[in-house]
Amino acid sequence: MRNQLLAIDDADLHLSIVGRIAAQVNFETTTAASVSAAARLLRERTFDCITLDLSLGERSGIEILVLLAEMKCRTPVIVISGSGNDSCDASMKLGNLFDLNLYPPIPKPIHLAGLREMLKQIAVGASARTLAAGAGG
Repeated sequence: MRNQLLAIDDADLHLSIVGRIAAQVNFETTTAASVSAAARLLRERTFDCITLDLSLGERSGIEILVLLAEMKCRTPVIVISGSGNDSCDASMKLGNLFDLNLYPPIPKPIHLAGLREMLKQIAVGASARTLAAGAGG
C-alpha cells in the first residue's frame, strides 16, 4: 500500500516536481492548488504527509496551518516556499505554537535530494505506524 501525500501549491510545475519525487519513495500524491481545495481534502481524507507552499495566490498557507491546528492534526508537514526565510521562520514558530508536526522548511527552488530524503523518513514512519495499527487490531 502506498503512503498518501497531499501537495499544496498554486504552481503546477512545483506540484509536478513534488509528485515525481514522492513517487520515488512510495507516495501517491493528491494535489491542491488553493487553500479552499486543500481544506476540503483535509476534511475528507487522511494523509501520511503534507507539503505546503506558504504563498497560495491571494491567500496564505498559514491558513492551512491554522486549520491543521484546529483539527489537532499530527500529520508531518513540509513547508516548501519561495517566500523567504522570515516567512518560513514564522511558519515554524506558528507550527510549534500549535504543536504541529513541522519538518524543516525547504526553500524554492526545491532541493530534490533533500525533499526525497525527508519523504523517505516520513514514509518509514508511516509504514511503522500502519504495521503497529494492524498488529493491535
